[in-house]
Amino acid sequence: MKTADARFVACSLVALTALTLAACDNPKPRVVPPDPMAAGPGMVEAVPPPTDGLSAGLSKRSEMAGFTLDRIGAAVDPLNRRPAVTPAATATVLDGFGFDPVARAPGKGVDVVVDGKAYGTTYGGARPDVASYFKTPGLAPVGFATTLPAGALAAGPHSVVVRVVAADGKSFFESPVIPFEIR
Repeated sequence: MKTADARFVACSLVALTALTLAACDNPKPRVVPPDPMAAGPGMVEAVPPPTDGLSAGLSKRSEMAGFTLDRIGAAVDPLNRRPAVTPAATATVLDGFGFDPVARAPGKGVDVVVDGKAYGTTYGGARPDVASYFKTPGLAPVGFATTLPAGALAAGPHSVVVRVVAADGKSFFESPVIPFEIR
């Protein structure tokens, strides 16, 4: 009996090893969650900006906007990598995300104010990374982008502020001033 038991165990181990090795050829697909601190989505298609911002005539709130500015032209992460420098010969894309920090909801829109002039943006782009990071599924459609054509800004220092129009549309939240340079 001992020989039969030993053969059974040996055969079982051989079969188990064969199954294990066969399963290695077809690994289980893995889904890697997005990095919430990554710079955000890739290149945004160049779109001319709306002529005026939505925040004109609205009152400024005391709370800071829920926002980030992912890019100013070629300068990625201009909030943390200073000086933010972008070339003069190309269009300047400004993109990121913005939301109403009090309502913890998407705003009515986002403006970027460059050197005191408000430009509207295309707002509502998918940002699942923001919703995941803040653990608020409703914050997924908060991406914004606008493009200033080449030559719209002279070479030299500039500043930008991100304005998020509140969810109720009656006021706006503003970011700190973010300096950048066109060279």
